[in-house]
Amino acid sequence: MSGPSDKPVPFRVSYSVRVRERLVELAAEARTRGDGAEFVAALREFDHRLRVYPQFGDPLIDLLTNVGQVRLGTVPPLAMRYGVLEDRREVWVTALPVLLSKRSGE
Repeated sequence: MSGPSDKPVPFRVSYSVRVRERLVELAAEARTRGDGAEFVAALREFDHRLRVYPQFGDPLIDLLTNVGQVRLGTVPPLAMRYGVLEDRREVWVTALPVLLSKRSGE
């Protein structure tokens, strides 16, 4: 039986300094092109997913030295590649994120 204290332990998410700097740059770019609010919402959703279910992204490669994978996740207009270490419940975001093109017709 599950109680309130039976919640799974969230994954610890670490963003490299360069990734954090790039996210600031992308937020400014998204604001300039008119989808700043969508970018902020996507970043919040991305961070939430990485903490509770980082396996949502597409697997790209299995890690050889640890139990885990490199995955590619997309929450439009944001895409990020990240490593998931299952046994340590850690997520590492070190590859620079990408701002996806605006959807046509918007």
